[in-house]
Amino acid sequence: MPPEGRTTTGRDAAEDYRRKTEQEISTLSRRMKEAGHPAPLGDPTTGVVLVVEQPVGPRVLDALQASLLAVGLPDAYVTYAATGLLGEEILATEPQLLVAVGPGAARDLDDLDYPLARRAFAEAEEGTPFTWTSGAAGLRLPPLAPALDHDESKRRFWRLFLVLRNFAP
Repeated sequence: MPPEGRTTTGRDAAEDYRRKTEQEISTLSRRMKEAGHPAPLGDPTTGVVLVVEQPVGPRVLDALQASLLAVGLPDAYVTYAATGLLGEEILATEPQLLVAVGPGAARDLDDLDYPLARRAFAEAEEGTPFTWTSGAAGLRLPPLAPALDHDESKRRFWRLFLVLRNFAP
């Protein structure tokens, strides 16, 4: 119940959720940087979380950001596999769409043994959304790094990446 004289609106609840999520992600981001990992990118409250396999360099991140902009998801939250904090990030962000970019990311997500997961990323067909939990879709994509230097890999990655347009606001 709200304090006397104050009413709770949907807008207040949404703002409270945003602040809580941003605070949790800020703490996790600091821990990642202290451990030598890159900081996550994007807005953790968008509902779209991409997990990119490591190693991640500037070319991969630039290509990913350009691709997200092209499909209408410029603020999607981007984080990394192999940080040891992935489970906490998923709990904090509560994604509606969780995307594994590369087999290393899919493996890390499956290794979480997330109790609500209905299907493993390793079992999913690349480029085809699936029910990950009752409230979240999953999507497995090929690795991005090889697509930067190989035309066939680039075309394949982009063709499968385009499914993200269906999740743009």
